[in-house]
Amino acid sequence: MLNSPPRRHPTALRAVTETLWASSRRSPLVRRGLRIAQRFRRPGRRWSGTSLSGEGWYYLFVLAFVITATVLREMNLMLVLVGMLVGPLWFSWRLVVATLGGLEVERKLPSGVCAGDLLVVNVGLHNTRRRLGSWAVAVQDEIRAEAGPGRGRSIRPTVFFLYVPAGQSRGGVYRGRLTQRGRYRFGPTRVSTRFPFGLFERRFTLDETHTLVVSPRLGRLTRRWITRHHDAFEGTQRREQRHSRATGEFFGVREWRPGDSRRWIHWRSSARHGTLVVRQFEQQRNRDVAVLVDLWRPDRPEPADLDNVELAISFAATVVADLCRKGGSNVLLGTTGVEPGWSGGPASLALMQGAMERLAVAEASAEDRLPGLLEHALNQIEPGTEVILVSTRPNDLSDAERFPMLWRDPARRAMARRIRTIDAAAEELAEYFQPE
Repeated sequence: MLNSPPRRHPTALRAVTETLWASSRRSPLVRRGLRIAQRFRRPGRRWSGTSLSGEGWYYLFVLAFVITATVLREMNLMLVLVGMLVGPLWFSWRLVVATLGGLEVERKLPSGVCAGDLLVVNVGLHNTRRRLGSWAVAVQDEIRAEAGPGRGRSIRPTVFFLYVPAGQSRGGVYRGRLTQRGRYRFGPTRVSTRFPFGLFERRFTLDETHTLVVSPRLGRLTRRWITRHHDAFEGTQRREQRHSRATGEFFGVREWRPGDSRRWIHWRSSARHGTLVVRQFEQQRNRDVAVLVDLWRPDRPEPADLDNVELAISFAATVVADLCRKGGSNVLLGTTGVEPGWSGGPASLALMQGAMERLAVAEASAEDRLPGLLEHALNQIEPGTEVILVSTRPNDLSDAERFPMLWRDPARRAMARRIRTIDAAAEELAEYFQPE
């Protein structure tokens, strides 16, 4: 009976492997390959490898058929044909591997965009190699909605680069329209090529991502809304003219009265009138505005219910943008929905940007959170603040059971009577707002 061969210990096998690897690293060819691999390695880059394309499988099937026929028939001339078929296959694999080495991708997004506007994204491809250019490179980006009504949806636009010379860069662009508001993530980016014959496909993935907030689409406020708002904002309730000792904007003179300061005396006018006159000052106090957005929808919303949500958000965004552009007052924005939120401050472009980002990611909810929104708002605002309530449903603020906090306190009761309610589901909104 023959003796069985001795079993090799795993530790001994590992030692032999490490010895062979250490000796092979002394080879100039291996060292050069390691240097090339280290140069092409980039942080955030994941190689997906090289695979046969559909055309490559057909080509391989034909090659296998020719080889089988050559072996069975023992035809020497067929061996020449086999060699001619193997050559392009090897050359395609070798060149497709070298084409993607040393490529870097750069993405440039716009600073801001509204839903439905044209989105233009610039993509740059840089070849860091010193000798070999890159042909037929496809850069595929991924755009995924992370927040907003289109959460979870994704699209994959592609930019094709015909040729990028060694040491140079080429730019490309893809355009489209994001019809839904929300927060979108751009990336990861997939870079691939099938050059030269399309038999193999080489690809790698860049994990670098960017975020873009798509603001709600703004509309146009009608003349009736402007007139109504002008009456409330520019009328006697907004401006308090005080002809008193307080300083403000100079607008005229009057006769001197006992108790007036000598610093207010206008000496030139006094000499002209022959009696003492003092300057008059006008104090203007801009009225604050609170925009409350009630985003409610049924448990099983119909398309009309979702349209009302988008219409309410678009109207509220247009009102806030109009107030921020005009300036001169404090603006408070409060929203209900899945994640209620607040933002406020002096009317400015910075506040407008923050409000647009909040409205962009707002989502409607089936819970009735309007009573809590009103209670919190009335605790935050000052008396005399103009309150605009934009809702996706009709609301009766005189309902003491639903809004007990409004009717227990006389001061809140008076403020509740001045709240301007806008129902996005009613036809009345068309008189104030025209979506675009």
